[in-house]
Amino acid sequence: MSSLVLSQCPWRAGEPLADLRAPLEAAVRAARRAQAEPGPVLVLLPLATPPAGATERPAEAELLASLAALALEAGAWIGGAAQVRAGAEPGSPDAPHVVAFLVGDDGRTRLRAAKLTPELVEGFDDSTCALGREAPFEVVATPFGQVGLLPGEDILFCSHARALAFHGAELILNPCRERSDDHFEIRQVARFARAGENSCFVAVASPASVSEGGATLALPPATALYGLTGTAVRARAGEAFVFPDLDLQLLRRIRVNPHRSFPALVRANTYARGYLRDAAAAGPAPAAPRTAAQWRDEARRRLQQRAGAPSRHARHEEQYEALLVQHCARLIPLDRSIDAAALIRRNLDEALELAGSRANLPSVRLVVFPEFWLTGPGGIGGVQRTVDDMARLAISHPHPVFDRVGEFAQRHKVWVAFQNFEVHPRMPGRVFNSAFLVDDTGNLVHTYRKNQCADVWGLLPDTTPGSVLSQYLDAFGPDALFPVADTPLGRLANMICFDNMVPEVAHGLRRAGAEVILHSSSEPHGGSGREVWDSARRIRAYENGCYLLSAIDGGEHLTHDSDTLTFFRRGHSRIVRFDGSVEGTVDGPGPVAFRVAIDLAALRRARANPLLNLALWDDPAVYAEAYAGDVGLPNDLWAGDPQVNPYAGGRQLRRRIETYLERGVYVAPGVAAARASLPDSV
Repeated sequence: MSSLVLSQCPWRAGEPLADLRAPLEAAVRAARRAQAEPGPVLVLLPLATPPAGATERPAEAELLASLAALALEAGAWIGGAAQVRAGAEPGSPDAPHVVAFLVGDDGRTRLRAAKLTPELVEGFDDSTCALGREAPFEVVATPFGQVGLLPGEDILFCSHARALAFHGAELILNPCRERSDDHFEIRQVARFARAGENSCFVAVASPASVSEGGATLALPPATALYGLTGTAVRARAGEAFVFPDLDLQLLRRIRVNPHRSFPALVRANTYARGYLRDAAAAGPAPAAPRTAAQWRDEARRRLQQRAGAPSRHARHEEQYEALLVQHCARLIPLDRSIDAAALIRRNLDEALELAGSRANLPSVRLVVFPEFWLTGPGGIGGVQRTVDDMARLAISHPHPVFDRVGEFAQRHKVWVAFQNFEVHPRMPGRVFNSAFLVDDTGNLVHTYRKNQCADVWGLLPDTTPGSVLSQYLDAFGPDALFPVADTPLGRLANMICFDNMVPEVAHGLRRAGAEVILHSSSEPHGGSGREVWDSARRIRAYENGCYLLSAIDGGEHLTHDSDTLTFFRRGHSRIVRFDGSVEGTVDGPGPVAFRVAIDLAALRRARANPLLNLALWDDPAVYAEAYAGDVGLPNDLWAGDPQVNPYAGGRQLRRRIETYLERGVYVAPGVAAARASLPDSV
């Protein structure tokens, strides 16, 4: 039996480590007393406090040698991070940099990772990092699972954690030093999100205090272990140690369950294409800054470079209201004797009537409708739906639906975002789950086609761009993957439902310039699902510095011809600000037209602060190769007959999980447990 201990004890890397010996041995004794059988112990230390005064940072080799001696004495594994210098000699010209480490109980250094991002929480300092350079994202097998390292702010970047998951990480160690500020709470939510979206554990160790200028200053409790569905354990105050229960068998059972195997279902190679292109366009990374002044210069350079082309619109509206329409649709049944077109018209009439009650206000400039607002959910029921079933619900521009929505947009002088199944003459036989943006003159501006959908489990026979990527790019071009519209209301982008749970989608939209993401969604929830989805929603907004407007269906009619509402879908439409805070939410299910405020001036002010703008320090060269390997669902899996669904029964996802097990990316749980977690059909 192995144990994990998270330490909040502050320590200084530039001084003798003898002061660590007593608390370290006490932690190991406490962990062993709690073990039913004696086993290995891992103590995760927080990011070390820099030496006092002008004392030099220790040489990396010197620090690791001291930690090796401590590990041997205590008979424990030690993880952590510290600011060190690479050179062995005092006065070495190498700028200090943060390095995370994992030392085994035999004294050997098992893992080392240089920090990839600058100091953002505490502000720029006279140190450097591995900025813009391809990272190895190494993972090592230990008694505590397959372990990877992301020190400090590195954990806040979705692609860093994903790259570790692609290399097999089950436990990501995040030694850091947190402080209370406006973003403290959302940074903790980010760590929870990293665990959920990568089906892994994230262990965080932050010191309870720090010594500065002769004073001891208390720090907020940030030490915690995050699991796949919530916080396993969290520090409550200034206690020295936290003792979480690390249930690796639970994690491994979840990973081989197709419904929750996120590192397997993500369409990594679709995103790798853009990452590799952008990395090549950026060219070789220059030397990273080494002083606070150089970091500020680099920040100014990036802000100018990434500002993008100026808007082509002479008129700008930085403050306005958006309307989230929480509609309850009538489900179109499979029975082909039922007139699907008539039901679409009825759903459209009812939704536009609901929206019109508030869209007529002059302050409202943007209206967002939920997923399935015209058809009802497309994939529920005991009978597996076919491509022809989806085509019966689909529209293609031009279409009377676009005419009606266009008239609504013109009448109320609003932009409109909405979703529906779509067919397109350039790709006959295909049915896409698509979102559309219509301007305030009634014209279709762009079409976004859902990247991550229930097709991965075989639940919906719609085509996603990655499933036919080669054909899709030939038909629509690369910009169609992540379309963003330059409008008087800011740069607007669409996203649909489950895209929210895969960070690469919002990440792609942000890289294309998005400021406001219009999220048409349909979210049936039970158990812990609501917390996971809502945390993901907040992190998508925070990590990309975007508004996220989620219009969610508020229920459905019991039958297509009934006025009785059911609430399998629970609504809770909401707006999340660019800092991850929830601006407003509908407090339950049912039909609601919900007005929310947009302040682009505040968003742009936040983006101009390089310590808050995470996207400013996002460099695809760091992780592009990790996405380009044999990971995630491959592209072009449905390049063949549009009527023959290759995902039926979750076949492709099961196959990917099997290859992960064969290659050691995943570790199998007990045989019986693994079989139980793979149902015959999904």
